[in-house]
Amino acid sequence: MNISPSGLQSNSVSIEDSVRAFRVFEVLRSGDTPAILRAIHESKASSDSPPTLAGTTILHLAIQCAEPQVVDLVISNGGDVDINATDREGNTPLHLAAQLGRFPIVKNLLEQPGINDTIPNHQGRSAIDLARTPEIFQQLQLARSLFVDQKIQEVHMLVAQNDYKKLEDLLVEPRVEGCLDVNALELSTDQITVQSGGTLLHEAARKRDIQLAQILLMHGADPFRRDRKGKLPQDVTKDDRTRGILKKSPAAAVAKRGIQEKAILGSNPGQARSSAGGISEGSKDAREMKGYLKKWTNYTSGYKLRWFVLEDGVLSYYKHQGMLLRIVTPNGKLIWG
Repeated sequence: MNISPSGLQSNSVSIEDSVRAFRVFEVLRSGDTPAILRAIHESKASSDSPPTLAGTTILHLAIQCAEPQVVDLVISNGGDVDINATDREGNTPLHLAAQLGRFPIVKNLLEQPGINDTIPNHQGRSAIDLARTPEIFQQLQLARSLFVDQKIQEVHMLVAQNDYKKLEDLLVEPRVEGCLDVNALELSTDQITVQSGGTLLHEAARKRDIQLAQILLMHGADPFRRDRKGKLPQDVTKDDRTRGILKKSPAAAVAKRGIQEKAILGSNPGQARSSAGGISEGSKDAREMKGYLKKWTNYTSGYKLRWFVLEDGVLSYYKHQGMLLRIVTPNGKLIWG
């Protein structure tokens, strides 16, 4: 493989750092096992000495130039090697392996304990964003799906056991924080909540489980997320204390600020979200607004909550999400319902 080590590409790298990295690079490429083991040992920084490879690691270098068995040697003999260490560009070993199209190494890294495929580099891109081949993309996607499914099952078990200490520990795992949405409908276990399309926070509110509700709110649960019937978590409980926590939580305060910002920036919501979340002004998200609003139905029923979607000037509204009632064009022409 004719690849230059990334540790030699930055203008901020000193000549000494470049020379050290290049020597390690050549040793790794040679496949000389005793020399590689010596390089692994020398690359470990002690508490009273600086690292020998500034801005990169021996694992990063191995992925760029060495055969898969050499990479495996570095991983297995690295002792306390940081499988998620980043280089100057913020790339982890998994970033580099995916970018360089090294499928066997990607697969090996994904099998390592503690691997985190959700880490973004300095450009905000994760390993799957850099996947060079469809095969690598599918492998990363499969690993993510299997991990999420496993963690969902663990959440179900911990909620059923009321083991909230372990639940908190699970929710702060770096990889879990990066890919598990606490508002995902799959986390709900209660039959009523599942049928109504509610979140785990809806379930906690319905069960008057204040401890669970507080844990979820602390880890990103949305107290303004409605179920398919248009109900907030606070609407599905009759317990005043539970309702008060949902209304006055820090998460509720953040959500309120978001609603106020949308009201102020409503004339161009796509541009506001583009600066914050990387959504382009021409994307579907930038051209679409949706949410629950009250609509006058008739004198008998009065106002009822309806799910409205405004996309490209076409207004649609539904009794619940997914149940279409009517579509109206910008000039007021009724084209459905």
